[in-house]
Amino acid sequence: MTSITAFSAGAYSTSRQTADLLALKEQVNTLTRQLSSGRVAETYAELGVRRSESLSARGMLSALDGYDAAISSVRPRVELASASLGRISKMTTTLRNGLTTNRSDADANRAMARDSLNGAIDALNQQLGGQYLFGGREVTQAPVLSGIILLNGDTSDPVKPLAGVKTLVNEQIRADLGTGLGRLTLSTPSSTSIEVREDADASARANLGFSISAQPTSSGSFATISYAASPPEGATLSFAKPPAADDHFRVVVNQAGGGQKTYDLTGADLADVSSAANAASSLKALIGNDKIASVQSASPPGLSASFANTTAPASFTINVVAQPANGDQIRITLGLRDGTTTALTLYARTNADPMSRTDFVIGATPAETAQNLSNTLGRSLKQAAETSLAASSTIRATQDFFAGSNVAGLAPRRIDFTGAVPAYASTSSETTVIWYRGETSPTDPRTSFAVRTGATSTVGIGARANEEAIRTILSGFAAVAVGSAASAFTQAADRWKALAERSASLLPQEEPLKAISTEFGIASSSLSEAQARNKAARGIVQSQVDGIESVSSQEIAVKLLDVQNRLQTSYQVTAMLLKLSLVNYLR
Repeated sequence: MTSITAFSAGAYSTSRQTADLLALKEQVNTLTRQLSSGRVAETYAELGVRRSESLSARGMLSALDGYDAAISSVRPRVELASASLGRISKMTTTLRNGLTTNRSDADANRAMARDSLNGAIDALNQQLGGQYLFGGREVTQAPVLSGIILLNGDTSDPVKPLAGVKTLVNEQIRADLGTGLGRLTLSTPSSTSIEVREDADASARANLGFSISAQPTSSGSFATISYAASPPEGATLSFAKPPAADDHFRVVVNQAGGGQKTYDLTGADLADVSSAANAASSLKALIGNDKIASVQSASPPGLSASFANTTAPASFTINVVAQPANGDQIRITLGLRDGTTTALTLYARTNADPMSRTDFVIGATPAETAQNLSNTLGRSLKQAAETSLAASSTIRATQDFFAGSNVAGLAPRRIDFTGAVPAYASTSSETTVIWYRGETSPTDPRTSFAVRTGATSTVGIGARANEEAIRTILSGFAAVAVGSAASAFTQAADRWKALAERSASLLPQEEPLKAISTEFGIASSSLSEAQARNKAARGIVQSQVDGIESVSSQEIAVKLLDVQNRLQTSYQVTAMLLKLSLVNYLR
């Protein structure tokens, strides 16, 4: 017979039911917390398998914040550097206009040039946040010395005074002019002939004074002119020791088309430095067909150049074979070391100022005419030497000064007057002002200060005051500032006119700083573009983080209501079961 076992409320197994109730209660607590905080979890551990994804995304957000902070911090640097370049450009334009439209006012232009030089130095010594902008990686000291020291030298150490621009200019003019005719000699081999000859020393011909670059011409048939060209002679190179990879040296060559070119090299540029002889051969091969004019280095490696003096100097001879007609002329073209030329035109006159530099009197005989021509030619050569050549010397000296560097072997070129003929010293001088005190490096100046704008992108915003375009402008300012004083032979106005014409070439209409300014403009645009990219990336990554860490209030509210309903139902069912008995069951 089947019987019903008596039911006791205490016999009911409640373990599973209790666990379910606790789980539902925990869900309610979790959903309530999520609803109030808006976050999925309070710790990364609670995110479960998505915690690494969240950490990675937050790392990206932190990096983007860092990039934007870096961009914001350097924007003033870019703006200040651009403003400094703009200031220098404006001063360049003002001085150039003064040299072209108000050329006769030498004093005003010299004063303007000094002010421009000082203004440019102030602009190049700008600093931001205690860091100088135009010193490359050297940001702790002003990159450019004062204008007074640059022009006049530094005598703060009486034991070792340092020469400035004025000293270098005076030395260059002295060496170029020689005895006054630009290192040319004027003689009269016969009563009816005049000869002009270049310097007998090959080193002087390669570096100093005038060159006779072409055959003179004459109108009419009163004179015959013979011309003896001189093939350019280059120096022979030698090293005292094989140069090390970081040994610096400077080589100046005369180019076939005229003018000189300077190479600043290191031992690393040479193909073979296994011996001093091989290093010299490698250097000659690197230079090519251009003729070596002068060299400079520290010791070691002790680079030197010697001339064999195997070629005769160029010369021309004017033979007066008949009396010229009034207005007949002779035209002579002389070369300068910067690749330009100057022309002398002498006119035959029935009457002329006996001290004229352009006209010669037709004498009673060809011999007398030849003597008058010789006298006028001498005065004309002296005038050209003290104007065109002296102006060229001034420009060369200022360029040499600003090409100087604190790198061993690359100080400004100096002229040695101890020998029979002046020559550029092959050993780098230690008695010259080094105008630039910032970083000296062959690398791109922009890379000297780079800001990271993204995971794989940087923008270079560095600058150095010794960049070529800036040096060119400073050379122009300095050349005009030192000016050209009058001599016993030449009026100051004539010397100034020649200098003004040549100095204006260093301050060309096409802005020398345009390329640098453009690079800073590109850098500014790159920073803006990087910020825009970072903003877009931040939006994407932030959405990813929100998807992992954040919750929807509406969704959580629905889930919470559902769980609460389930929990309430469970409570009710449990309560009913706890009250269950045979009597209640049978009911």
